[in-house]
Amino acid sequence: MTHSLRTVLVVLLFAFANFLHAQEITQELGFEEFIGLVKSNHPVAIQADLATEKGRAYLLKARGGFDPKLYGNANNKDFNNKNYFGVYQGGLKIPTWFGITLETGYELNEGTYLNPDLNTPADGLWNAGIGITLGKGLFIDERRAELKKAKIYRNSTEAQRIIILNDLLYESSAVYWEWFKSFHEMEIYRNAYSNAITRFIGIKQEAVMGNKPMIDTLEYHIVVQNRQISLQEATLNFQNNTELLQVFLWQEGIVPLELSKEVSPPKLTSDLVIPADDSLFSISDSLIATHPDLVNYLYKIESKKIDLRLSKEGLKPTVNLKYNALAENTFNSTFETYNVNNYKWGAEVSFPLFIRKERGQVKLDKLEIRDMQAGFAEKNQQVKYKVNAAYNTSGTSFSQANLFFNNQLNYEKLLEAELRLFELGESSIFMINTREKNYIYSQIDFAKSIATNQKAHAKLRHTLGVLAQ
Repeated sequence: MTHSLRTVLVVLLFAFANFLHAQEITQELGFEEFIGLVKSNHPVAIQADLATEKGRAYLLKARGGFDPKLYGNANNKDFNNKNYFGVYQGGLKIPTWFGITLETGYELNEGTYLNPDLNTPADGLWNAGIGITLGKGLFIDERRAELKKAKIYRNSTEAQRIIILNDLLYESSAVYWEWFKSFHEMEIYRNAYSNAITRFIGIKQEAVMGNKPMIDTLEYHIVVQNRQISLQEATLNFQNNTELLQVFLWQEGIVPLELSKEVSPPKLTSDLVIPADDSLFSISDSLIATHPDLVNYLYKIESKKIDLRLSKEGLKPTVNLKYNALAENTFNSTFETYNVNNYKWGAEVSFPLFIRKERGQVKLDKLEIRDMQAGFAEKNQQVKYKVNAAYNTSGTSFSQANLFFNNQLNYEKLLEAELRLFELGESSIFMINTREKNYIYSQIDFAKSIATNQKAHAKLRHTLGVLAQ
């Protein structure tokens, strides 16, 4: 077997080994599939959904302040075979949104030593009445304020859910494209190392035959070692990025998942390059109404304004009126025996002379609202700047990715031309190594540019607050 034939067989063996390696990687984890898994199963995504559930529960709790309430009590004292007193009362209270409380009840009181103002007919006494707040609490009270704030909180939890998902999906997107880049860097260096070994064997065979100087074998042996070092570093980087990617892969938010060694990202193609989306940029004109950070900020200001309304109520006097119609419990219709002259009523009036506590609270609430409004204006400008910067970055990354793709093709042509010259004896190992290094770096630059472009696109959607949509 001649040296040339052995060289050809070695080349075929390496090509077959590369083919087998390619067949091992049969499962592809695309970006959309990965993001879908994160959105559906990551614990943080589940926590984001729980935020909206919490908002609904908080609103349900606040609405409970307007629930009708049944009440009843019984007090009895017997001593030395005497019934000192027995007081039995029960009824229903119905609070309303307008500061009016409706009430109906029944009482039956008896006993030798019963307090005279508790005396009732032998069959008991029915009452039905109304309580009205005319001063402090006429337009808003703590109960109504709590319900208003609960509705705002319920709405804000949706914005909070989007914020949480937005951050999670951006972070996971950045990790995915780093994993994508590190995988292709590893594959590029794997192919480069394989080609270097093949070329080294051929050069060594040519040197033994006297067709090439022996110093070429030493020079290319150094190339093989350098490629091996680069492959080891790229493999380590890919392994670490795989470990990081697995942090975002879960089953139903409980069981962490591990990637199989056969799983790989999509192939390195120009189809993955995304241009800047003008339709997304147009959203920036309505950021106040759509951006979850800004919307959530406005909800906080709105909630604080309710606190201000409530604190202003403290500047009014307390004026509470109560009226109850009374009727005996008879076998006939209670309404037929009702007399308009049978009633009880009451009034409560109070007012702090200096209202310093109330005035101080109003001032504090006003200052907090002004502080929050100033913070909102700054936040709005920051969001606009980040959107503009992300849009510019996305457009530039698209242009650069296309340039790197063309550079890769050009460097590949230069390498192929140099290899043909080397076969004709018109080139050197140094020139081949130089051309091949440039080609390797151009491939890596292209892989990096895709990752940069994809992360820039994700960053634009993140700054716009629409990544979770």
